[in-house]
Amino acid sequence: MGIIIAGFATCGKSVLGRKYSNIKDLESSPFKNIMNDDIPVEEQKGTKRELNPLWPQNYYDAIIKATRQYDVVLVQLKPEHFDYFDKHNIKYSIAYPNINNWEVVEKRCIERGNNDTFIKRLKEVFIPYYEDSIKRNYDKLYILDGNETLEDILKKDGII
Repeated sequence: MGIIIAGFATCGKSVLGRKYSNIKDLESSPFKNIMNDDIPVEEQKGTKRELNPLWPQNYYDAIIKATRQYDVVLVQLKPEHFDYFDKHNIKYSIAYPNINNWEVVEKRCIERGNNDTFIKRLKEVFIPYYEDSIKRNYDKLYILDGNETLEDILKKDGII
């Protein structure tokens, strides 16, 4: 059974998912929204999209299925997901940028093609999501300092 790591945006989940065959980045957008296949996912974030009527249960089902197939499953960090995990006794860890490093997060958003609306929304939840995360029933809390990525942290921890 694989481990679940909920990572804040720009921690490097997508990079890990592409780089390692035993790691699955379970990007939430295709589960939450009806997506336009002609536009990259990162560019669609922050735009008006139609909500998938199966959300969020379709995402939770996919997470559980992925833990049976991968050593590490990387998921979106949102308080409502923690509520679900806690309610169903699902173990998870959290990866979060150091809260003094908003500029690094913003720079990564710009580099990957996120629009201003998405970046503004992300900035609004940056501190509140951190404050919520540290109160949760997680296995491990990984704090990324400076330009550290989730890959750097997981290498230090011996996971990859």
